[in-house]
Amino acid sequence: MADEVQATEGAAAPEGAQAAASKTKKVNKLTAKELASKIEDLEKTGMTGSKYYKQLMQRKKELGV
Repeated sequence: MADEVQATEGAAAPEGAQAAASKTKKVNKLTAKELASKIEDLEKTGMTGSKYYKQLMQRKKELGV
């Protein structure tokens, strides 16, 4: 029984880790298009005071977009 539990957990872990890696990307690795999209999403939700929003805006200024 313990082997069965480990087998199912082992199969799900790589998929979950891969999905998490594709979701998150460092701010300095974002393209200008991705950056604009994330800024727009945060503005729609009213999160313009967040630290993440400020970091995105700083990166946008650095890129000169």
